[in-house]
Amino acid sequence: MLSKEELRKEFSGKSDEYYSVKLFDDEGFIRKQCSACDKHFWTSDPKRDLCGDPEHEPYSFTKDKPEESIKYVEFWKRFSDFFKKEGHTEIPKYPVVSRWRQDLYFTIASIQDFQRIENGKMSFEYNANPLIVPQICLRFNDIPNVGVTGRHMTSFMMAGQHAFNYPKEGYWRDRTIELNYNLLTKVAGVKKKDLTYIEDVWAMGDFSEFGPCLEGFSNGLELVNSVFTQFEYNNGKRSELKGKVVDVGWGFERLMWFKSGSQTAYDAVFGNELKYAFKSAGIKPDHKLYAKVSSMFSSLDATEVPNPAELERAIISKAGVTEKEYLDIIKPTQAIYAMADHSRTLLFAINDGALPSNVGGGYNLRVLLRRIFDFVSTYNIDIDLVKLFEMHAKDLSGLYFGLEESIDKIARIIETEKHRYDDTKRSAAKTVSSIIDKGEAITSEKMKMLYESNGISPEMISSMAAQKGVDIHLPEDFYSKILKSDFVEKHRHAEILDIETDGLPKTRKLFYDFAEEAYAKVIASKNNLVILSQTPFYAESGGQEADHGTIDDAKVEDVKSIGGVIVHVLEKGRHIKPGTEVHCSIDVQRRQRLMAHHTATHLISAAAREILGQHAWQEGAKKSASKAHIDVAHYERLSEEQVRAIEDKANSYIFNGIKVEMKEMPRSLAESEFGFSIYQGHGVPASQLRIVEIHDLKGNLIDAEACGGLHLMNRESSIGMIKITSASKIHDGINRIEFVAGPAAFDYIKAQQSKLERMSSILGVDQSKAIESLTAIIEDAKRHKKELEKFNEKSMSSKADELAAKGNTIIEQLDYDKRQLREIATSITETNKSSVVLLYNMQMDAVCISGEDSGIDALDYIKKKINSIAKGGIFKGGGTKKFAEGKITR
Repeated sequence: MLSKEELRKEFSGKSDEYYSVKLFDDEGFIRKQCSACDKHFWTSDPKRDLCGDPEHEPYSFTKDKPEESIKYVEFWKRFSDFFKKEGHTEIPKYPVVSRWRQDLYFTIASIQDFQRIENGKMSFEYNANPLIVPQICLRFNDIPNVGVTGRHMTSFMMAGQHAFNYPKEGYWRDRTIELNYNLLTKVAGVKKKDLTYIEDVWAMGDFSEFGPCLEGFSNGLELVNSVFTQFEYNNGKRSELKGKVVDVGWGFERLMWFKSGSQTAYDAVFGNELKYAFKSAGIKPDHKLYAKVSSMFSSLDATEVPNPAELERAIISKAGVTEKEYLDIIKPTQAIYAMADHSRTLLFAINDGALPSNVGGGYNLRVLLRRIFDFVSTYNIDIDLVKLFEMHAKDLSGLYFGLEESIDKIARIIETEKHRYDDTKRSAAKTVSSIIDKGEAITSEKMKMLYESNGISPEMISSMAAQKGVDIHLPEDFYSKILKSDFVEKHRHAEILDIETDGLPKTRKLFYDFAEEAYAKVIASKNNLVILSQTPFYAESGGQEADHGTIDDAKVEDVKSIGGVIVHVLEKGRHIKPGTEVHCSIDVQRRQRLMAHHTATHLISAAAREILGQHAWQEGAKKSASKAHIDVAHYERLSEEQVRAIEDKANSYIFNGIKVEMKEMPRSLAESEFGFSIYQGHGVPASQLRIVEIHDLKGNLIDAEACGGLHLMNRESSIGMIKITSASKIHDGINRIEFVAGPAAFDYIKAQQSKLERMSSILGVDQSKAIESLTAIIEDAKRHKKELEKFNEKSMSSKADELAAKGNTIIEQLDYDKRQLREIATSITETNKSSVVLLYNMQMDAVCISGEDSGIDALDYIKKKINSIAKGGIFKGGGTKKFAEGKITR
């Protein structure tokens, strides 16, 4: 198995072949070995012994009086002008939500823009060569470092410099490092003597592609990484790529930071935002004080040290900063730096269609937003967060277009998330207090459980614990572990069919020509599984169920596709021998219903984006003959008004007339023409895409998606109408819209009419008055329920007083449910803290609570007393020293 360390040794052993470039000779760079880490590096300074990595060389580029703030968009223009003069084409950034990569949620590197994976193999799609791209990337593995080290960010521009297809194109190491050196020394202001290039290796996680790289450092700061993707590794064999790739990632914010000489990258990049945030917090930034510690923070990595808080305090102490200065100035400053970073990350992510949630990549975003809320609360920052987002959007508007259009949506998301946060905070106070009062340790696992189950952040836990005099530190790798947790909904594994398909030709698909019957030859079969030379039967795909029908006189109950070979599942007990000529006939009415539902799915998807916003991405769908559903992303539960508006909009498309077309297109052309919204529902990007377009009769585009399903091509009248039957929030950030269309819609309406007639008959009223009568009955029932609850409260209070008079030890059977037993026992033990109360009911639910001063373990007590309740009984439940509940079984 390959490893980066082994490859580094191999490549460094052949430095002339993998690392040496013409510029090093021309400019007098020499190769040395670092005295601290043993890595090899290149420098023009013969006296230099350290490679320049910040782990052993602190920042030394910051200035007492930094240069005037360099504007982000202006600095990009300097960068891009340099490369455009050198023959590079500038292209716009790709979305930060990586719709074209099924294995990655967010865009984490600029080269990802051009990578396409199909059948496990990577290829590159690009529309210029060489090129530069101002790609915003999102990474969440260093969250605790953000705001502290001065350099870590959750979003940053990886200014991508890329060249493809070497050696056919003559752009490789010499040309790359020549451009590297000239930009660093002539644009970024790096002095030749301070510049080092460290030899390293870059590789995909599975080493499917890898190559040597040269990392450029100056004064303790990494500025650029030049990767030369040269090799591939498949089936245990290593070989050179036919088309090699130059993959240079420039740390754009770091270049700005270096050029300005400010104390942190945040000061260089977020000038306007920080001024506003510091003013809102009532804090005057003390750059002179922060300068004492800023260079030392370069060695701090909160994700890799056992106790980052202690290390940070050691740095503060060494720098001569007092405890008061640390708590009143340094910590709030770090919080404001983090808020500036987190808000920009959220702006880009939400603008590109992601939402804070507890699912998938949305989980990362909720972590950031709740950290912002935590900082605002902890440091009493009276800030308008929406204005902070607006400032980012304005500052970036000359380079990234459309950000300002997301502000209204972001305002609504902040409001919704803040309500959830406040609710969580209220419940957190009780939960954390209870844990501390019980003397339980708040471990990393306990923190993880509280965050996943209750949304209680570590910062919240630490703050509330401090109020009770308990000091709790955030575990060093908490967020990196959390974000790797299994919050992504698992995809259902496809059913495995017991028939061999390897070596068989792909089945000819007649269903795309809307064939309803055909003759074919059986080329393979096993039991009730049949593979044909060609087929009119659509195989289940993309959430659309398979065609049914007959092969000769055998019923076809399901159809699956395995690598292009289509397998027909016959009714049990049926078998057709290979070589047999057969007649295939599909169930036409079923297909019509499926096509109506599939086309309606596209219309509802388009309508949802129109009503809710472009973030309402299709996250899944299911189309059967009788009903269908679509799952769409939205930050709150859909209201009745929104559901009605989506239904009305979808039907308006039909009533005004639509035209459905299908065409095969090269992937690059489809992405260029329609954008990445073609991957609605997370379709797999293949080299050739089947694009389904829906236009209105004036030619305006309603929807365009990469889709392999069957549709009502130019037969919009067959849809008839769409009726949404229900809408529900299936999990955080995802709403499911269930609907019927075409014949199924008319079936649904007839069924509803029948129910109304029956309800009218039962109520003994006309249909027009049925709803009014039923509403009166329901309201009456609600009133009786409230009266019953009041009676129960009085009864429980009276019973608690009665039992409390019996002394400190109480064991009673009562005619109440488990919740009521718990409330009675709690009432008694809160009044008499020396008591222990064990209550159970006829259903053998049992609750035991011990008072604070009783000295009795509730869980032990219930287990010991089990025989007095039920001879030979067993307690199945759990609890703590103070509380236990469960079931008694005989």
